[in-house]
Amino acid sequence: MSSIKPWKELTFTDDYMFKKVMEAADICTESLNAFLSWDIKRITYFEEEKPLQAFYDSKGVRLDVYIHDEVDRIYDVEMQVRKMREKIGIDAMESLAKRCRFYLGQLDADFLRNGSLYSDLRPTIIIFFCPFPLFDGKRSIYSFRHICTEDPSIVLPDDAEILLITSKGDRKGLSETACALLDYMDGIVSNHPLVQKIEGRIHTVKKNEQEERDYMTYEMRIREERADARAEGKAEGKAEGKAEGKAEGIAEKAFRTICNQLKRRVPYQDIASDNEVSVDEVIRIAKESHLAY
Repeated sequence: MSSIKPWKELTFTDDYMFKKVMEAADICTESLNAFLSWDIKRITYFEEEKPLQAFYDSKGVRLDVYIHDEVDRIYDVEMQVRKMREKIGIDAMESLAKRCRFYLGQLDADFLRNGSLYSDLRPTIIIFFCPFPLFDGKRSIYSFRHICTEDPSIVLPDDAEILLITSKGDRKGLSETACALLDYMDGIVSNHPLVQKIEGRIHTVKKNEQEERDYMTYEMRIREERADARAEGKAEGKAEGKAEGKAEGIAEKAFRTICNQLKRRVPYQDIASDNEVSVDEVIRIAKESHLAY
């Protein structure tokens, strides 16, 4: 398991710091408005780091930024880590797409758990900031909605949208603010007001000793949860012996760990990263073990 990144080295593209920066409503609003086709006037945060408990046997999914605007559109805004593409390689785009699908499904399921009707579902936008190339590498923004295959002019009015933003694509047509923010994701610090505002926010956060302690606690909790999953998988392996239908080429301990994480409904991407296997391998094990989701 990799060591915890030092507090002083955290940047905007680190998950924890991204969340802390986006907790400033003015920065969050301005950052999103730079890429949306509409202007958000006011945002409201759901409870801090709301875990989605769409399934009773799930530990939940932690969201970076979970907000709604003045017209009740819901947004889940995430910073995707660089190492994802490096570790998963050719599976990266498929993994990213399925992560979007998983998050969108969890948001809807969580909303409906309170007894709401399908007709009550709010417009929901999943936004991923990605400091790595996407698809053909030609664009900086990729927007997705459900359309009719036979007639692409017909859009399914399900009020669900996915927005993937990359710092590695063509900036043509983007605003000065959008370009400055994408440059900042790549480590280029300009004098743009938004960038300077983010820099100031990060500086303030890093000076706060309690924030540093919270960061260490957060990272340790994540590692403990993953270690617990590994330990439970190992214990089950010892108690039950070799599993029937074990995936070819996967060691028994790893197989048990993967199954245990699947039971907890950990995202496929995270399971693959934890166990150093491909996402396709995780999906295959999930299907063979009747644990797919």
